Amino acid sequence: MNKFLVTGLLLVSGLLTACQFDSATVVCEDGTTPGPVLPVPATLQQLYTQLGAPVQTLTYDPSRANTFTGTKGTIVTIPANAFVRNGQLVTAPVQLAFREIFSRADMVLSSMPTVSNGRLLESAGEVYLRAAQDTSIRLSQGATIRLQTPTPANVASRDSMRLFAGPTGTGAACFNWTLNTDPGSYLTPNSNGYTITVGSVLYNSGVGWFNCDRFYSSPNPQSITVNVTGNNIDPEKNTMVFAVFRTFNGSLRICDFTAPGTFRSGGVPLGTPVSVAVIRTDGGKLYYGRQDGTVQANSPFTPTLKETTPAALVADLNLL
Repeated sequence: MNKFLVTGLLLVSGLLTACQFDSATVVCEDGTTPGPVLPVPATLQQLYTQLGAPVQTLTYDPSRANTFTGTKGTIVTIPANAFVRNGQLVTAPVQLAFREIFSRADMVLSSMPTVSNGRLLESAGEVYLRAAQDTSIRLSQGATIRLQTPTPANVASRDSMRLFAGPTGTGAACFNWTLNTDPGSYLTPNSNGYTITVGSVLYNSGVGWFNCDRFYSSPNPQSITVNVTGNNIDPEKNTMVFAVFRTFNGSLRICDFTAPGTFRSGGVPLGTPVSVAVIRTDGGKLYYGRQDGTVQANSPFTPTLKETTPAALVADLNLL
């Protein structure tokens, strides 16, 4: 096979020495094809876009009831004539953006932690649904969208799950979930997971994210301190720090930042097993460090950062 010079292959040449490359595919001596080499994200926002939960496009036909199934098993049901624009029924197809987050790895890579006003949450599934580009589209009065989510295997408890909602944007240093107060939108359990019913009041308020969550008990809450080394550390642009909880399906982005490199966050129960993950983009390179431990008073975490590849980063986070 002819070899091609491809920018970025040097990043994995040490790991794939028995493989050959063409412009789109890696082929190894054992016949396996690890796939295309992912480009290194230059900023955190690029990382969320490239490695976070992918955006799925659903094409809604307003002339009939529509049912879609997401790649991770969420079933989306939307009735006929569900949307309006400037008070008039939308009769043309509508492109909907849809995302699913069930794993702790996707929470980190999408910057979608499970926290509500400083209180920890355990998630049974985060989903996003909005008209893809037309912000003037609204849900018709009386119409409801239903999203049936499967329960992730690592959810510690299905008790006391409630519906939370969040804004349309992602990537902010501290994403916050809000407990739903709209009586026309609610969460109900089913045999495989939960059904999220989204009414017009909640949808038209501008939210895009919906989450099946329960408040996680936080006896004897402690602060987590993480010390990060590096130059020009910026939690909005190039450095993010997460505490991933090992005993329940939740995560915390640690975003209270003090220069030059100290991150803090409170409200974590003493003795909680966590993996503290630090991701940095700097000078066209990607750096990653992880430190496993338990939350203890006055015991900071200091993960060692090493240069990595996007594929290796994703693989390690998927072990959590």
